[in-house]
Amino acid sequence: MPRPARADTDGKQQERILSAALDAFSKAGFEGAKVREIAAVAGCNHSIIRYYYENKDKLWRAAVRYLFERMDREMQIDDRERKALQSGCAEAFETYLRRYVNYCARHPDHARIMVQASVRSDERLTWAADQFIRRQHQSLLPVLRTLIEKKVLPDCDPVHLIYIISAGCQMMFTLSPEIEATHGITIDADQTEAYASAVISLVLCRR
Repeated sequence: MPRPARADTDGKQQERILSAALDAFSKAGFEGAKVREIAAVAGCNHSIIRYYYENKDKLWRAAVRYLFERMDREMQIDDRERKALQSGCAEAFETYLRRYVNYCARHPDHARIMVQASVRSDERLTWAADQFIRRQHQSLLPVLRTLIEKKVLPDCDPVHLIYIISAGCQMMFTLSPEIEATHGITIDADQTEAYASAVISLVLCRR
């Protein structure tokens, strides 16, 4: 049975709100982001945001949940790819890294909002770690350990590797305004692919 048109409209409106909220929180942080400005970008009255989310804290949490659900969708792999990763296949890990770099290119707000949350290091960060980040890392750690054992990755603490890889994949897009101001480089599809290849070469120690 099809959903009512009203539900579809509400869903699209909430998606616009959450996208605008992610952008605002990633650039201005929790304290600096303004609900009225988020509403203006989303094309709605700020009272609509209050209706859906009650307050800015609940809006932040809804936006972060939306962010991680988006990441799960866009980084989803099938059973064949999962088994290849778990077996320590270098080619499967290369594919995974390239997909992650492209995700970071599409969504620089992800790294920016988590950096903002880490700077404050408050209960919202604890909530995000408990709800999303720890689960992601726990699924990745066995893969990294296997890749280390097979000498695909350097022999170091796999937790360190998570942050080395994350920073490497994210940084060009997180700091894209700096890169453009300093080097005159605009991030496009060609730059993204070249950057992905550079990250893969460094992580997998290829010449």
